[in-house]
Amino acid sequence: ICCLISKSAFLNPSITISLIGLHVACVIAVAYWWEFGFYAVSWVVAAIRTIGGGLGVSIWYHRYLTHQSFSCKSKTLSYFMIYWGGLYQDAKTWVANHLSHHAYTDTEQDPHSLEWPYNGGLRGFLWSHMVWLFYRFTPPDRFLKHPSLQDQTVIWEHKWHVLIVASGFIIPVIIGGLYGISTAGPVGFLIYGFDALLASVVSMVFSLHVTWLINSSGHMFGWRARKQGDLHYAHDSSRDNPLLALISFGEGNHGSHHKNPASPRIGWLDPSWPVILLLKNLGLISLKVS
Repeated sequence: ICCLISKSAFLNPSITISLIGLHVACVIAVAYWWEFGFYAVSWVVAAIRTIGGGLGVSIWYHRYLTHQSFSCKSKTLSYFMIYWGGLYQDAKTWVANHLSHHAYTDTEQDPHSLEWPYNGGLRGFLWSHMVWLFYRFTPPDRFLKHPSLQDQTVIWEHKWHVLIVASGFIIPVIIGGLYGISTAGPVGFLIYGFDALLASVVSMVFSLHVTWLINSSGHMFGWRARKQGDLHYAHDSSRDNPLLALISFGEGNHGSHHKNPASPRIGWLDPSWPVILLLKNLGLISLKVS
């Protein structure tokens, strides 16, 4: 069954509206801070949100659910991690799309191919980075029926995804607002809460673009992990990029990942790896591949 990308219809009006709205809100946030400044508590909350969400996607969505690089012994940990990933993206959609990307790299069936349909360049970069999101994409049934997607935590996240995303804005507002009350009285709730909301929007936009950079820059800038003569060299443009790896919790070592998808460690610069080792040493997970 082939993946289908239709250029005649948007994937979903809600996605288009949400992404446009997020970016407009991000511009408003920057303009607001330029005029009035910002509060440190908002950025502390946003930093926690960004790091937690990044690890949730990198460790849980990617290495655990998609590639099953380790097994999880704690259901509490599984709910905890999938919640953080769910602040940004739906687990079921993320996993199915990523499996399609690996199976059909740089072809029409790759949901965010750099090479198709624009053969790289600026248009290929923009397509693979973000534009593909606006179009219809149906992964093969075998990926939608991937064993990890039948897990009750994935079903839970998918069912409550909208509320999980909303909580990523509501909780920071409450935390910022309560801090504001302690420093400026009732009006402080509104001022600090609004500032925390703006910081959460910026965190969301930043984290999404970091993820999208793996799809675009991760296939355009850096060095190839595969060597000429490798069976997949000609049709796999994935690359290792240390700067991208640093801000994406190791995901920027994309070429190394394509070369060995099942490895729980991605390349030599992998900020997620110490966290994985910690979880292993605590007895919460068991690595399947060293």
